[in-house]
Amino acid sequence: PADALQDGEYPPERPQTIRSNAGVFWAVVNDPFSHYTEGVRSIKVAIDLNNQTRGGRVVGLSSALPNEGKSTVAASLALLCAQAGASSIVVDGDLRNPSLTKLMAPNADKGLIDVIHGTAKLEEVICKNDASGLHFLPAVISSPLAHSSEILASDAMRVLIENLSKQYDYVIVDLSPLAPVIDVRSTGHFIPTYVLIVEWGKTNIDVLEQALGHARTMRERLLGVVLNKADTTLLKRYEGYGSDYYYHPNYSQRVEVS
Repeated sequence: PADALQDGEYPPERPQTIRSNAGVFWAVVNDPFSHYTEGVRSIKVAIDLNNQTRGGRVVGLSSALPNEGKSTVAASLALLCAQAGASSIVVDGDLRNPSLTKLMAPNADKGLIDVIHGTAKLEEVICKNDASGLHFLPAVISSPLAHSSEILASDAMRVLIENLSKQYDYVIVDLSPLAPVIDVRSTGHFIPTYVLIVEWGKTNIDVLEQALGHARTMRERLLGVVLNKADTTLLKRYEGYGSDYYYHPNYSQRVEVS
């Protein structure tokens, strides 16, 4: 038949499907005993403990600057939660640079913006990966948005996240970086807890302090800071971390993450 696939070809992906093994974050599935996966697990534990006091597992992830790995950590965290048997969704809330959408669901034809504007229903736009159980709400943007902060600050956005929090055990929102744009400051009405990603050996402390200084709500609700892309060889030089205790053969499996 004319539509038969040739050897080596794959059937086209459905528009609302998450691509498997597209991105470093799949390491939490493919290498569950690695240092990287264990680090992501520690974030989940912190969220679970925090949930006892603040309520709600809606977590926003940001960074001081672009390219510090916040999107990878956000997807890793959501995927790990799904692998643990919890209902989990990651939301691409970086409306200036929806990199997760480009990576996880490049064929998605509608998403968060369509739900906010009322031109699509939530169930129509959620992408799924049946093997892992992960769900994803993409941000399909045809042209740059000049009013992204207004979208995030809208009541429709708040209602959307509230609805997701009733449907899922974990709602992980990937947000824009703090320093270049003001978008994160517009999320305080629907994000109860934040996690900040900083890159080992790169993030400037002055830039970080200034960025947090302009984001009071995030600073007050900050669960913790994740040191990403750390050089574990250099970390061994520090007392405590460098002890052989932490490198017992039974716990030494690892994955290199860039």
